[in-house]
Amino acid sequence: MIKKGIVYLTGLFLMAFGVSASVWSNLGVSPIDTVPYVVSEILQTDLGLCTSVVFAVYIFLQFLLLGKRFPPQNILQIIVATIQGTFISLTNRFFDAWMPVCSNYAMQLGFLLLSMACLGFGIFLYIETEIISMPAEGVAQALEIRTGKTMSTMKICFDWFVVLVSVVLSWVFLKEIRGIREGTLIAAFGVGLFIKLYTRLFGKTLRRFLGKAKAKGEAI
Repeated sequence: MIKKGIVYLTGLFLMAFGVSASVWSNLGVSPIDTVPYVVSEILQTDLGLCTSVVFAVYIFLQFLLLGKRFPPQNILQIIVATIQGTFISLTNRFFDAWMPVCSNYAMQLGFLLLSMACLGFGIFLYIETEIISMPAEGVAQALEIRTGKTMSTMKICFDWFVVLVSVVLSWVFLKEIRGIREGTLIAAFGVGLFIKLYTRLFGKTLRRFLGKAKAKGEAI
């Protein structure tokens, strides 16, 4: 459990670093982060705090979708939301203090690539631990239960639903679209490709480290 905890927290931190890198690129954040970003722009407040609050709303949405079938352990996702928000606040401060301002499009693309690489590796790490799912994935799981559709299909649908919500919020309150650009579309596909790459390269090694080799039928 200590190993799993370390890997899990490392994954959350890398995901937060990826979120900050996408914000820094100014090419658009990844789909699932669009709502927290737009809310932070509307309220002119910390992105990490807004992430925690929006993720808490996602937990409540799971309860609305599942009712009595809502798994009590999913309440623990509030801890994940708090940790993730705190990490994003920290990594944002790091970028503000140490990272060069993007002065051209090539630098923006570089930070976008860094964002996708970090997000992909962070998601890869935290998923393998099988501890607590992120609130957004919890919503996708709830939709899977309610609709009978696959988890992957519901994840895609929910991601683009929150993008639509972000567009509406941004247009209504800011009179322009913020946080949603070509980088949002690139990240929608690019992060998944990075996850597949990391799984292929490091999946077996990570499962052995976590003591899951026997469960996966792998020789130690």
